[in-house]
Amino acid sequence: MGYGPEGLILDLEDAVPPAEKVGARAITRDGIAFLKTTGVGAFVRINPLDEGGVEDVLSVTTAGLTCILLPKLRDADQVRELADLLSYAEGKAGMERGEVSIMAIPETAEGLCDVRQLASASPRVKSVLTAIIDRVSDDVVFTGDTVLAAGFIPTREGFEQIYLTSKLCVESRAGGAAYPMASLIGTDLQDREAAVRIAKRMKATGFTGCVAIHPNHVAVANEIFRPTPSELKFQVGALKAMREAEAAGLYAVRYRGMMIDRANVALAEKVIADARRCGMEIPAEEDL
Repeated sequence: MGYGPEGLILDLEDAVPPAEKVGARAITRDGIAFLKTTGVGAFVRINPLDEGGVEDVLSVTTAGLTCILLPKLRDADQVRELADLLSYAEGKAGMERGEVSIMAIPETAEGLCDVRQLASASPRVKSVLTAIIDRVSDDVVFTGDTVLAAGFIPTREGFEQIYLTSKLCVESRAGGAAYPMASLIGTDLQDREAAVRIAKRMKATGFTGCVAIHPNHVAVANEIFRPTPSELKFQVGALKAMREAEAAGLYAVRYRGMMIDRANVALAEKVIADARRCGMEIPAEEDL
């Protein structure tokens, strides 16, 4: 846990050989119990429901489980099936109904086209997950389910992924899943500069966080997705400027050379709240 993640994904799907999937469930339960003692969220990626995922859920739903990641999603019915299954499993485990959330992973063409429907299929869906995929070189390129489903070829520039990732962020929020996430894959695991570049692209696109494939990337994700001191200072100042303007009966004001209005208040408050959650010191308005 020394890398500082906010949560850890325990994988029962692609990372586990078929012959070891049943045994991996008990190990996953032990992992959830351990994570509960550390305060780190326990996320479990199960297999598709019709490929052992039902048994996965019944086995790993236990105190300390934060979220189930549902891969290979095609339609909202699969989300609703998982939500109902979780209600049963939570009751069986003596947990409160609705305690475990769902992260939807649309890795099919159908799912990628219907992200809003997936996000709105259950109140349990808090996030939709996709990937922003880098390319190491002309002859070294990562492929995976999303690449195959969408049909694009990853490039270092990433232009081919802009539509898909932007659409996913908007549709996730429109469906009520306020925390779209992206995994950082396809980079050379030792190339910190590449990881920073992709993480910045994620944040600019609208993703609220990063799923790190390698521990080396956790520090990068924490650095990029937390407000910078200068960003925090700017937003505290914007909030101060708006409060002073409203006290004077104005709802638009010049700040740092640009016009801001009430629409800027929500963003400023969000950045400040994120900074507090990360334990950052908030500048005093009177010092600005």
